[in-house]
Amino acid sequence: MLVDKCYQLLDKGPIRILILILALVIAGSVMWDPTQFAAKTSSFQIWQGLLLIWATCSAMIFGVGFRPKKCIWRTVFHPLPAAIILIWGLTKLLG
Repeated sequence: MLVDKCYQLLDKGPIRILILILALVIAGSVMWDPTQFAAKTSSFQIWQGLLLIWATCSAMIFGVGFRPKKCIWRTVFHPLPAAIILIWGLTKLLG
């Protein structure tokens, strides 16, 4: 299945660590200054904040080495879109 093949390509130590670091940086940014992510005090829309929350959760799941058994959950918490969203979030935060 395509999801499993893509998952296996990403399932390398350095990539896993990089995705985990991305998630920890976003989570740390939220803890450090929550106003950067609040709807009324930042440039993020509410749906963008929800995407960042999902991406952080997905990246943490992947980064710590947990692999969901069912294909549906591997699809929902796939690390590739999570990493893309986290990189986008960091560029928006820093830019």
